[in-house]
Amino acid sequence: MHFSADVIIGGADYHHVETKLLDKKYRSYTDAYWDKRVMAPSSILYYVGLNKRLEGLQHHSLFFDTSFQVHGKEIYTTKEWPTNPLFYVGATSVTDDTVAPDGCENLFLLIPVAAGLTGDTEALRDQYFEHIVRRMEKQLGQSILDAVVYKKSFAHTEFVSEYNSFKGNAYGLANTLLQTAVLKPSCRSKKVKNLFYTGQLTVPGPGVPPSLISGEVVANEVQKAF
Repeated sequence: MHFSADVIIGGADYHHVETKLLDKKYRSYTDAYWDKRVMAPSSILYYVGLNKRLEGLQHHSLFFDTSFQVHGKEIYTTKEWPTNPLFYVGATSVTDDTVAPDGCENLFLLIPVAAGLTGDTEALRDQYFEHIVRRMEKQLGQSILDAVVYKKSFAHTEFVSEYNSFKGNAYGLANTLLQTAVLKPSCRSKKVKNLFYTGQLTVPGPGVPPSLISGEVVANEVQKAF
């Protein structure tokens, strides 16, 4: 199937568009270039429903009860599954009664992990889930595991299968000096004059707000060029 267009904007994962949708001669960056990129973390996510409310839990909670240095090293240096990770808990039902049945809790748990890891299995996810929930139980002084009535996980496998995310990353490129501003992948193709890119792998950077801003940047570039 072929389509013709005056301007094409790639809003999918930049690496995916370059390596899967373009012939090699039209790619702006080589495989070696991508392999040298320092990626921001991926994540293991859990969507959890409890059949009771928890006391002492805020809408946003960061569990920094273990070593930040060790976890950071496992993400960026050794690039391995973390041994005792820090994690985030979002409890939307604390401030919004409509997101869970009466007397229940709606939780979102997030563990930052290195991008590009292999071995993302259900058994591994279950292991991490029990590990961090046990730590929540200790900090809050309440039982939680026996109140779980719903649990769904999302990690590297889904980041790749659902978003074609490069190395299963969740946040794009790491904010290093050599990956800042004009040193990021260009929002305009170097080989195809009417091809532009948006998203967290180009300027201005990772995260939802910067990704939205990248759309404004590209819109302005298109107006200037065409």
